[in-house]
Amino acid sequence: MTRVQRLKGSVQDYAWGKPSSSNPLVKRIYDSQCEASSLPPSNLEKYAEIWLGTHPNGPSTLIDSNTTLKSYLTPSNDLPYLLKVLSISKVLSIQSHPDSALAAQLHASNPSVYKTPCHKPEMAIALTPFSAMLGFRTLSSLYSNLQLYPEIKDIVGSKSWKDLKECYENTAGMDFDTRTIVSVSNFFTNYMSNYDKDSLGSSVCSKIISRINSKIDKTSLDDLLLKFHSQFPEDCGVLSPIFLNVLNLKPGESLYVPPNTPHAYISGEIIECMARSDNVIRCGLTGKFKDVEVLCGSLDYEGFEPRRERGVEGEGERIYRPAVQDFEVRTSTLTSDHTFPSVPSPVIFLCLEGSCKVVWDGGEVGVKFGESLFIEEGTIIEVKVEKEVGFVRAMRNVGGG
Repeated sequence: MTRVQRLKGSVQDYAWGKPSSSNPLVKRIYDSQCEASSLPPSNLEKYAEIWLGTHPNGPSTLIDSNTTLKSYLTPSNDLPYLLKVLSISKVLSIQSHPDSALAAQLHASNPSVYKTPCHKPEMAIALTPFSAMLGFRTLSSLYSNLQLYPEIKDIVGSKSWKDLKECYENTAGMDFDTRTIVSVSNFFTNYMSNYDKDSLGSSVCSKIISRINSKIDKTSLDDLLLKFHSQFPEDCGVLSPIFLNVLNLKPGESLYVPPNTPHAYISGEIIECMARSDNVIRCGLTGKFKDVEVLCGSLDYEGFEPRRERGVEGEGERIYRPAVQDFEVRTSTLTSDHTFPSVPSPVIFLCLEGSCKVVWDGGEVGVKFGESLFIEEGTIIEVKVEKEVGFVRAMRNVGGG
């Protein structure tokens, strides 16, 4: 049994993916893996994600034995994580992922939609400039935005509008106390629940978009509302950046998505790692099933300013380690040979730049851009650089997250 094996992932062609004509990263990676498998290049219209792991909806294949990684592993050492690369052209749905307790409840009550009883924390690392929404804005930011788009009062109602205004005035926008959390919860729930009643929301959305179009000097928030409206006209999610934080990340910066936190990826190309689960609760910017009642009843409404993390510098690597046990990601860029000690986790290795040889006790394999490896737990590897090489390694959180 070899301790390092070549791996081919599965590609997803969701509607929000980048078109083939733009030669997106997902296409280039997947075609490199097809070439390594002696298969012709792919021919899809859209390239959204490539999955590396054992998820049943996109299982990876061990190239040299032509068997799935899932069938190779025993249930006791199956991967708890899924590594992905995303090429994002169009905003993804506004969604949240349930915590473990809620996931179990949803799976028991509606297994056709919530297919596993597991949580789904996730982390994104920018490979190009990357934009996303994550979590509710602080009270001062939310209140300030609402003054710019007062038409929203017609959707949420006078009482919710007044309650939020009083919270802001009582705390000067600085404190997210219990009353404020309840007020924001009621405000957002009323917005989502009332939006589609008698075309109320779409009418308000149209008024706001019309007013923005008439402005000479548009803000970045105006531009984002126009972008969402062009992609999902009059959808309830068009106005979501008014409520949710908008982040613009540089390559190498990351964000972590906690359970029960609303979020949506907007544009860019990223590495994503997550717990191996299907549980997604959606509410907007999608043609898929929207579970508004469950989402509004489960969100964390405490506003915050999201942190952009750059990982922790290690020897020959940068470590991105969220506060969950399921996964961590390590990135490396090498100009000279380097030996990596063994880790107590099976590892998925993905080359994103250059070429190298990966050497272990018992063998070696050449790796170039786009190619991937599965590495057994407890394996020491030496990376011998042929051309400046960049790669990522995904594994269980071995730092006690």
